[in-house]
Amino acid sequence: MDFEKLVEYAFQNNASDIHCTPGLPVFFRIFGENRPVGQPLTVNEIQQLAGTFLTPPKVKELQTRRQVDFMAHTKAGTRLRGNAFFERKGLAISFRPIAKTIPEFSFTGLPDFVLEEIMDMKQGLVLIVGPTGQGKSTTLASLLQTRLNMQADHLVSIEDPVEFIFSPGKGLAQQRQVGRDVITFQDGIIAGLREDPDILMVGELRDQETVSAAMTMAETGHLVFGTLHTNDAVQTISRIIDIFPASEKEQIQVQLASTLSMVISQRLMLNAQKNARVLASEILIMNYAIQNFIRQNKIFQIPNAMQTDNSGKTLVFEQSLAKLAIENKITKDMAFEFAHDPNYLESVLDAMSETQKP
Repeated sequence: MDFEKLVEYAFQNNASDIHCTPGLPVFFRIFGENRPVGQPLTVNEIQQLAGTFLTPPKVKELQTRRQVDFMAHTKAGTRLRGNAFFERKGLAISFRPIAKTIPEFSFTGLPDFVLEEIMDMKQGLVLIVGPTGQGKSTTLASLLQTRLNMQADHLVSIEDPVEFIFSPGKGLAQQRQVGRDVITFQDGIIAGLREDPDILMVGELRDQETVSAAMTMAETGHLVFGTLHTNDAVQTISRIIDIFPASEKEQIQVQLASTLSMVISQRLMLNAQKNARVLASEILIMNYAIQNFIRQNKIFQIPNAMQTDNSGKTLVFEQSLAKLAIENKITKDMAFEFAHDPNYLESVLDAMSETQKP
């Protein structure tokens, strides 16, 4: 198996992931669909591939935890995030190629007001959320790199592993890898209080301790960015609150209401021509009404507040879907397939169609 050629094929075909499993061909995820290429891999081939990238500490972690995250590099300088794990037939590996350069904000497909808000923020918690493989890391890197290019910020990141490499721009970027530079996400966040960052980036808010530390950091006057595997803003808020025991929920609601600044929810979808992916997004920017809903545990009222918001700085997922459908970037059938509220989507489509009539 020629790993260099596998990675080259992935980039040539816009593959987001590479999957190596014993007894099966290599599978490439291209525009959301897994496609097999080549001959079945042997257990020995995958073990040899793992041995190329895993350091002795990573090998030990794989043996004890039966899975391990790592970074892989090609001779051409391409970096890939890897995960080696055991399954029924033996050792398997999944790779995700990382773009050599961080894309500009215009590449993300997010509305311009998102960047305008990010550039003005001094403190608070900003979350980029969505299912696995929906471009959260790319969006996060793009936002932070754009800000570093324009402002003299000090960015400290805590990642597992370090993915995109930030250029300092006008500022300073220090990237710490969990397991190599810091023991845990929580340790990295707490240490951030003594490292004078303007911005703290947490690769993933995985557990109660990490979420709690991130909110505390935001409360102390820092701007904190992180990602979560949730589908939308409401689910994100509920997930954070539900991480904590019942005895702490009221306190967490107050803390979250005062620290949460923005939630960017995103999903990549196959375009109408089926030759590229486009971004559908939902943007929640905190306001007084939504803060009150969180404090009073009336999370269920947030969707209606977002739908009726006319500030120009809120975007409901169905509004994003409708715009993509009206512009023929996705089909209307696909828009309805992904909509959380099909009835609301229909009303938005009708309203947009009316405005386009001569």
